Amino acid sequence: MVGTVLRGSMTPMIDVTFLLLVFFLSTTRWAREERVIAMDLAPREAMAEAAAGAAPAPPPAPKDPFVLRDEALRLSVRADGSVDAGTPMNRRLTIPDLRGALAAECRGTAHPTGMFEPSFPVVIAPADDAPWEVAVSALDAATAAGFRNVGFERMPGRSGAGAAR
Repeated sequence: MVGTVLRGSMTPMIDVTFLLLVFFLSTTRWAREERVIAMDLAPREAMAEAAAGAAPAPPPAPKDPFVLRDEALRLSVRADGSVDAGTPMNRRLTIPDLRGALAAECRGTAHPTGMFEPSFPVVIAPADDAPWEVAVSALDAATAAGFRNVGFERMPGRSGAGAAR
């Protein structure tokens, strides 16, 4: 009698296994693209000069006050979680407000009168005691607004990838 109980058909178990497989495959959310944060923080000109042993560059000529310069938009992340948007915006914003302000100022089809081109550089400068999540949220806000040239400011006295926060 014991032999007849253990001698069942495997077909129902295989059917259930394939049903579960189809269920998990059909309910899985597939990511469209993998998101990577570029962390190359060292200025390339300084690294090339240091590697070549070249003399430091001469001091720059005096700046003409009537020439519009494409200096980067600096987003300073503070310890309290707010962000100071530098010149020409000159505002203190929260992350949700930063998303809206950057989206309104990035020139594109949605905002043809925006202040900045999508290729305009945006530099995120987190304070030493600022939460890293807020700095990454500022990066996400800038890229979601349409800016393509976004990066982190190099902290003085720290080396590239091995530096811990």
